[in-house]
Amino acid sequence: MNFWRVRWRWVACVSPLLLSSCAVVGPDYVKPELSLPDEWTASIDKDNQASVTGAQRWWRNFNDPVLNELILLSRKANPNIRIARARIAESWYQRSVLSAAWYPTSDFNARSNSGLGSFSSSGIDWNFNSSEDQLAQIDVGWEIDLFGKVKRQVESATADYQAQVEGLRDATVFINSEVALHYIAYRTLGKRVEVAREGTANFQKIANLISSRLEEGLTSELELHEARARLKSSKAEIPRLEEEQIVVGNRLAALLAIAPGNIQKMLRKHNDIPTPPRSVTTGAPADLLRSRPDVRRAERQIAAQSARVGVATAELYPELSISGAITYQAFSQFNTVETLRRTLGFGPALRWKIFRCCADRARIKENESRLEQAIVLYENTVIAAVTEVENSMTRIHFSGKRMKILEDASMEHRKTAELMLDAYDVGEVDLRRLLNTQQDYIITRDESLATQGRHAAHTVRLFKALGGGELPHPAVVSGRSNKAKTD
Repeated sequence: MNFWRVRWRWVACVSPLLLSSCAVVGPDYVKPELSLPDEWTASIDKDNQASVTGAQRWWRNFNDPVLNELILLSRKANPNIRIARARIAESWYQRSVLSAAWYPTSDFNARSNSGLGSFSSSGIDWNFNSSEDQLAQIDVGWEIDLFGKVKRQVESATADYQAQVEGLRDATVFINSEVALHYIAYRTLGKRVEVAREGTANFQKIANLISSRLEEGLTSELELHEARARLKSSKAEIPRLEEEQIVVGNRLAALLAIAPGNIQKMLRKHNDIPTPPRSVTTGAPADLLRSRPDVRRAERQIAAQSARVGVATAELYPELSISGAITYQAFSQFNTVETLRRTLGFGPALRWKIFRCCADRARIKENESRLEQAIVLYENTVIAAVTEVENSMTRIHFSGKRMKILEDASMEHRKTAELMLDAYDVGEVDLRRLLNTQQDYIITRDESLATQGRHAAHTVRLFKALGGGELPHPAVVSGRSNKAKTD
């Protein structure tokens, strides 16, 4: 009777606590709301927009097969993307470790000792198997999540996992854009090398003409030296551009995790600067909250930190656990059993931190401060995203205008240079005007190609600023199959 009376007292004490287990302490996460403008301040040519926002393969809009091949290769081989995938797996298994606290645990311990004899001041008296000690025990335990500490831990780990998924997408957006930017730079430098060689050929033609005129006594040696000086200056520009092109190609190879020699073979297949789409539909500023992985990642980090406040709050409340044990122990000496235990044990245990000199409350404040930091970081990420889109749109708008003007200017300079050569040949203009006209054409043509490359690069940066087409993931909270989908 005394046994059952004690047990019922335990049940009476524990039942109210069990009933309160549905109360989870700490703040429930609420997604922060930000006020964003309805339209962009900057504008792009709205007459012929191509609706490509959110396209998961935006680089195909450049219609460059080599660029398509390079980006798809980088998504598989780039070290940063591979590390991001590994971090997702790490975060998932960390969540699995924490969620295991919802379930009971069990341990098995066993030992067996055999006596070898005894010893005294006179020495050792060997006597094998003089005694034997055996123990086998199974322990079972279960900590009841009374105030949601485990739930908050799993909630935080889930948000951390989702943040890592967004981290992978953010890394993918960054690597995609870096590959495209380096590829555009490589192609632009290649075209500029061609212009430098064209200029060298033109100056060589002028030098040959002056040399012939000098032999006929129609000009002075001074003009020949001046023409050769322009020729050598033009030649000196070629190795500088070639060096820069090789360096950019090596950087591109590093993004693909391949040897520089292999990238050169791939880049020989094509030699034009990629042509961006005529225009890009950007949507509304509020769409960035859904389209940009870094914004979604910052929001998930807020959710994770909010749950950590709940974990710290739960430390103020009691912890209830239930444990049990099955024990067998036997000790015999000189073939006589002296101790024999066969026991079954089961019962609750209550633990409550009564006094910690406000350490637990300070820990709550610490996590609340981190939560405030996460919110500010989220707001700053959104503002930076809006600014990045605005800047990209502005640069596309003005670089497009400048590119058209420079193309027309280079055509005019080319016609002028051709006519000036004929005029010099008949003595209508002097050498200085001829060389300056040719130099103006080369400079304008070079700047036209550089602007064309910058215009394409600004379009890549706009795609990146819009989220790079890496769409948000569905709510991934359980199951390894879901984790595999994120890869």
